[in-house]
Amino acid sequence: MLLNNNTNGNYTMRQLKLPLEIEKLIDISDPVYTFCEVMDHIDLSRYFVEKGYKTGHPRCDAQKLLKVILFAFMENGICSLREIEKLCRNDIRYMYLLDGMKTPSFATFGNLIRNELTDSIEQIFEDINSYIFAKDHVDLQHTYIDGTKIEANANRYTWV
Repeated sequence: MLLNNNTNGNYTMRQLKLPLEIEKLIDISDPVYTFCEVMDHIDLSRYFVEKGYKTGHPRCDAQKLLKVILFAFMENGICSLREIEKLCRNDIRYMYLLDGMKTPSFATFGNLIRNELTDSIEQIFEDINSYIFAKDHVDLQHTYIDGTKIEANANRYTWV
């Protein structure tokens, strides 16, 4: 009896193709790489409440979820949790931040913000900014003015 290997009959043009390495699809100058570099140097564990869960369903990685939330706030300003969930499903940069983790629901993000974080998002941003200022030797004591004059309600017939 001869077996027929007919795999071509099941192939369609729109068949799902999985990339082995997501980071090869992201542009090298994308801000997600800089964001990951900065976040790798910051200890995120101090922003979470210590809970002693040892049994039950395995929990989502809180640090990855926080990175996704901070990146969404960095890119889009304050956006809804449902929008963050949608970005995690569709945007490859958010898939890169999740690092192979299943897409969390908006309720998971909400529970993380409400129950797991000890500080507000603004405090975390302040700590990130202080790290960046220290790393790049930014001097916040001096203000430089280049003399540019800009009018608030600019019109082509007026000049200040």
